[in-house]
Amino acid sequence: LENDEYKTSHTSLEELVDDEEDNNDNETKGDQGDENNNQTKPATRKDDTVNRRDNADGGKRSEGRSVVIQEPPKRRKVSPPFTPKEIVDALNSSMSMEERLGSIYKAISAFDHDDKELHNREIQAGADIALVKMLAFLEFKTGFRRPPIKVNLDAITKEISLTCQALEMVYRASSESVEVSFNRVGTDLMQIIVILIDEEVKARMQKFTQDSSPASAASAPLPSTGFSSDDQKDGDEEDGGQRSVTPPPYENAWGVGDWDRDLMLRKASKILGHFARVGQATRDIAHFPGLLGSILNLINMRPYDAVPWEARLSCLWTIANLACNTDNMMMMICCPGLVNSLVNVGFRQVEPMEPIERTMEVLRARSIASRAILNLSWPPENKILLSENPALVSMLSQLAVKRSPPYSRSKTMQDILAQTRRYAVSGLRNLAAAPRRSKIALCEHGNGRLLDTLTDVALNEDNEAIVELAFAAIHNLAIHDTAEIMVGKPDLVLALKNHLLSEGPEDESTKPKSHASSTLLVLERSITPEMPSYDNLRELLDAVNPTDTMADLSSSKSDNSETAKEIVEV
Repeated sequence: LENDEYKTSHTSLEELVDDEEDNNDNETKGDQGDENNNQTKPATRKDDTVNRRDNADGGKRSEGRSVVIQEPPKRRKVSPPFTPKEIVDALNSSMSMEERLGSIYKAISAFDHDDKELHNREIQAGADIALVKMLAFLEFKTGFRRPPIKVNLDAITKEISLTCQALEMVYRASSESVEVSFNRVGTDLMQIIVILIDEEVKARMQKFTQDSSPASAASAPLPSTGFSSDDQKDGDEEDGGQRSVTPPPYENAWGVGDWDRDLMLRKASKILGHFARVGQATRDIAHFPGLLGSILNLINMRPYDAVPWEARLSCLWTIANLACNTDNMMMMICCPGLVNSLVNVGFRQVEPMEPIERTMEVLRARSIASRAILNLSWPPENKILLSENPALVSMLSQLAVKRSPPYSRSKTMQDILAQTRRYAVSGLRNLAAAPRRSKIALCEHGNGRLLDTLTDVALNEDNEAIVELAFAAIHNLAIHDTAEIMVGKPDLVLALKNHLLSEGPEDESTKPKSHASSTLLVLERSITPEMPSYDNLRELLDAVNPTDTMADLSSSKSDNSETAKEIVEV
């Protein structure tokens, strides 16, 4: 790579802004001069060209030619202060602590941007390899714990956290480049990350075991940031005045761990999230020894402020992505504590008077947990295991009807809640496609609470896609053994009635059969006139009069469970 490949005519964004302001001032002065000398200003070359074109057209000008087309402003290019080759050479040649810190600060100042193409080139230059070697060396130095060569662990922890920060910046590249990096450093890097997370979580657990009183922990003095004023000054100078896209760290309210250790957890867990973006790597990540146990320990850490909330969200996101791989689904559901951890996250509540960061963490964590359960619920074997978990079914039922955000005017919170409801109802739909015994258990769960939840969604949900998912779940539950339970729910019968009466004409060539119509057919075949609940069904049949629909559906001779599977899972 050439040294000037990533540079432009401006060495920093501040110079670029100053140049644009100068140009704007010159243009303003020029416009004022044009207005003052409008009577005497000679015709320009552009005016001569226009006049010649007008003469060629016989003196006729169209209005369209008078429109001035302006080019859109060009996108600003990122101008790193150092090239990737310079960073790699500095990392590989640094040995003393001062040299290592200097090279790491250079890497942070150069890699802190969101340009994927530049991050791809950083991986091509070997920045990931150099940083992983640096991490391995630093982790090796932490083993010098015996005198007389005992090392300063706080100083090494600072270097490790900064190295993880630089490495996470590099992995903001495209998934293809991250896959290339994973193939060459993934195994060694994951081994280091597992050790870092395990040791830090264990240290924090011991801290709370020794001082279990939240009052004393809250009253403890705030930890130091781990940076001296000279270090901060050096870091600011080496940034070159470039705008950082990395959010500022949040202080730990419980006083556990300092800024460096929190940074290490945030960046180490986020590196795992970057690896989980690579589809081909998800199986190796999920089966890596000790990895799932490490991130589950971090997720389950109590109190919640004991670990950075960004680290918890990154670990949840990693689990949800790993669950997308069919080779991981059965293994992960058998992982001890994984499903219970997701259920506990889904049951978290937003407490009043909490800061906005905590509120957003709870909302996003519940959304990611419901997505992870949805991904795990696709294999038939997993449907049975998950449907037999009452706490999980209750959690999904609870999330399916949460529509009011803590801040009613927040569009972001409304979108997160809608996404969570879609994941939750989709998970219930998949669980409802389980075998006959599981369907009966789901309908009887909580004295019919699951059916009440699906009815609530069908009647009160504004999102039509979520409503269709609710009717798909109802249809999957509708069999001969559950028909009487369903007809005994007047609100459920009302939801079917409203949905069928509101439907327009269907085009069978482009639209699948209505879940409500298919459910009604199952109920009519299962409920006989001598049953006590027949009156409710008779009222529905008289209101809907689905003669034509039933004639079309009667041609299907397959079992209802198979029909449900075709409609829902294909």
